[in-house]
Amino acid sequence: MVYKEVVNLLKSRIGSPGRAVGDMLPSEKALAELYNVSRNTLRKALKVLENEGLIERRHGSGTYLRSKQFQVSVTHMDSFTEIARSEGKKPTSQVLRFELQSASQEIAQRLKLAVGEPVYYAKRLRHIDNVPMQVEETWLSVNRFPDLTVSHMKNSKFSYIEDECGVKIHGCYESFQPVLPGAEIAEMLHISSRDPVLRMETQSVDEMNHPVDFSVLYTNAFEFQVKYFLPRKMSPTSD
Repeated sequence: MVYKEVVNLLKSRIGSPGRAVGDMLPSEKALAELYNVSRNTLRKALKVLENEGLIERRHGSGTYLRSKQFQVSVTHMDSFTEIARSEGKKPTSQVLRFELQSASQEIAQRLKLAVGEPVYYAKRLRHIDNVPMQVEETWLSVNRFPDLTVSHMKNSKFSYIEDECGVKIHGCYESFQPVLPGAEIAEMLHISSRDPVLRMETQSVDEMNHPVDFSVLYTNAFEFQVKYFLPRKMSPTSD
């Protein structure tokens, strides 16, 4: 097991809800035995976490949790940009591809278009405080959003849709699935191709429940963790 895999295992461990800032980690010996690696490999992994500011190693005392990777609780729909800014973090988007395509059968069905209609395709690498968090592929109708540009995609897609186009986003349908990333996704997210990522399909809709966009996202689950709170709709009870 290479040290990068140990780094991700440790991040998963310290990012769990049961861990709090200030908690002491198990000893180097215990962690090395737990992950079945040498002490040198473990120390290399700990050094990475220390350099990232996640842990603090105190001589003669032990190793303590100094900070946790990006975690947020969500109670309503927010964009990636809004989530990051609400936590005082800096979101950035690197646009890897931006082009016109003819809608495939799947994309046409997702966006309720005719097959072959023009759509924008954008591929973005999303960062929070310069840490790669998410790879996103998005499709939008050209006829509905004719003025979409690369500059818009470098910032907030939802801001363009709502503020400039006047389209109110009512909500979003989402589905989740853990998958193993391909080599390209793993390289962009700085993880091993053996580390699972969270694959999400999202479709935002307007107030008439018409599709606004369709996206496929691959999220680095070791760095970006979101906890959802979904209120239960209460129904009247009878005696």
